[in-house]
Amino acid sequence: MRFRPVFLCFVATACLAGPSSVRAVDPDVTYQKIMEAPARVSYRATMTKQRFNAAGDTTRYVQKITHQRPDRDRIDIPDSEGRVREVIIRVENDIYRRKATGDTLFYSHRRQSNSNLLEMNLEFSSLDLLQTNYELEITGADRLLDRPVAVLAFKPRHPGRMTLTAWIDEETGLVMRTEERNEAGVLVEELFLTEFEKDPAIPPDTFATEEWTGKSVETNQVIACGSISEVQKEADFKLNAPVYVPSGFTLQQRRVIQHHGQPLVHFMYSDGLSRISLFQRIASSEASHRSPRGTPEMHGDVRVWERGPYSILRRYYDGKLFTLIGDVAVSESVELLTSLCTIKPAVAASPSPTGYSPWIGAGAGILAVGLWVLWRRRM
Repeated sequence: MRFRPVFLCFVATACLAGPSSVRAVDPDVTYQKIMEAPARVSYRATMTKQRFNAAGDTTRYVQKITHQRPDRDRIDIPDSEGRVREVIIRVENDIYRRKATGDTLFYSHRRQSNSNLLEMNLEFSSLDLLQTNYELEITGADRLLDRPVAVLAFKPRHPGRMTLTAWIDEETGLVMRTEERNEAGVLVEELFLTEFEKDPAIPPDTFATEEWTGKSVETNQVIACGSISEVQKEADFKLNAPVYVPSGFTLQQRRVIQHHGQPLVHFMYSDGLSRISLFQRIASSEASHRSPRGTPEMHGDVRVWERGPYSILRRYYDGKLFTLIGDVAVSESVELLTSLCTIKPAVAASPSPTGYSPWIGAGAGILAVGLWVLWRRRM
C-alpha cells in the first residue's frame, strides 16, 4: 500500500521561522514538534482529493474532517448529492465505521494493535530513510485560505519515484495541500483544503459511538506484530518474502490481520516517504477472491491494475494469493512479486524491524485521517 499512501516530519519550526531559517533547524527538533502537534491543534476542515490517469480522467473524493486534540477524529464522506454515506470515528485506538448501501447501514469496529494511530498515505517512516532517499527543498512561500504557508518539495534520489510538493501552514504545521508528480513531471494526484477552522467548538456527541453497540462487527483486526516467527505462528502458514526490493526500500513492519475470518499477512516496505505493501494469504485459487475493478494487464502470471499514482498487482503462487499495492514502477513491482521465496525456519527468529513509527497526521497535516480512508479502499 501506499497507503502510500508518509508525513512532513521536520517542518514545524521551519514554517514558523520562515524559509530563510529553515535550513539551520535541527530536523530532530522539528520532527518532535510535529509528533506533538495532535495534542496542540484541534481543527475542522473539508478535504478534496483528485487523482488523474493517463487517459485524462479524474477521480474526485471529498471528506469533512474533525480532529479534537489529542486523539479523536471523525470523517464524514458525502455522496455526489451532499448526503453523508460514510462515517468513520476514531477514539484513541478504536476505529468505528458506518457505511450506507442503499437503505441499509453497515457497522464495523476495529481496534488497532501495537499502534496508536490510523494508517495513512503521507507519513514518514524514518528520518534516516527520508534523508537517504529524498532531497528536501524549500521552494518559497504562499497563501492558502488566507493563511501563510511554506512550500516544500521532496525530490527522489532514485529514478522512477514520485516527487511530492507540500504547502505547510506556518502557524500550525498542518499540511494544507499536496501535489504528487511522476518522473515525467505530470500531476497524478493532489489533495487540498477548501475549508479550515482552527480550534472549533466541537459538540460533545461528535465522537459518540453508542450507535455501534450491538450492531458492529469486528473487521480487519491486527492480531500480531513483530518478528517473522511471531507473525508466522499467528498466520499458521509458511510465509514468502521477496528476494528483490526496489532501491531505497527496507522492510518496516510485519503484522497479521484477521481479514474476513482469515489470517492476512502484511509486509510494509518504505523508502522514508513512499510505501509498498505486500499481502499474502492462503487461497485455493486466484478466482476465489474478488479482484479490483477493471481489466488487468498481464505480466506473465502477475495481474496489474494501474490506478494513476499507484498500482495493484496480484499473483497466485505456492498455494497463496499475493497482493502488492505501491507507487513504484510496474516493472519493479512485478520483479518483486516474481522473486518470492519461502522463508526458511532459521530466518524465523530474525529480530523485528526497527525505526517504524506511524503517527496520526494532525501535526503532520490535516490530511491524515482522510488519507487513511482512501488508503483502505485500495486494499
